[in-house]
Amino acid sequence: MRRVVITCLALAAFCAGAAQMPWQKIDHPIAGAPSAIGSFANGCIIGAEPLPLEAGNYQVLRPDQRRYFGHPDLLLFIQRLSNQVKHLGLGELLVGDMAMPAGGRFSSGHASHQSGLDADIWLQTPRQRWSAYQLLKPQPLDLVAANGRGVVPRLWRPETAALIKLAAQDDQVTRIFVNPAIKKQLCLDAGSD
Repeated sequence: MRRVVITCLALAAFCAGAAQMPWQKIDHPIAGAPSAIGSFANGCIIGAEPLPLEAGNYQVLRPDQRRYFGHPDLLLFIQRLSNQVKHLGLGELLVGDMAMPAGGRFSSGHASHQSGLDADIWLQTPRQRWSAYQLLKPQPLDLVAANGRGVVPRLWRPETAALIKLAAQDDQVTRIFVNPAIKKQLCLDAGSD
């Protein structure tokens, strides 16, 4: 009986340790048909695919963090959007956080991005491709004024509004999050549109 109790305690300790294993330690996608499980803020993904790091129409930020995995539909969206951005001459599309190989919670940053269906698309569209160093240590452009009530006029560009509009017009996009000051500027730019 004592052996059974020790075995059960050892098994319980192992299971508790396995349950607390950080998602960051999973280094490859879970095999299977692509499927987002759970919600954006409490989920994981089976069959995630990596966004190719070498592409002519976009660049991936902080590739060392391995947050460039997603559902194949998300990868197709990024390819569509980046093709449109390139075709319209809006600049380089910068792709930030997506998901880790199996999804799950990041150790820092977002609570979302867990099911492989979210992507951070930076609102900067530089005219030239960024260097490897710039991609590893990106410097965000803060479009929102210090008082939070509007955008910084000298930083707001028509390309920014065009990028958001392109993403919003995609049939597969269900939600876009931007700061309220950016929403306000988009409405001002649209006029009676």
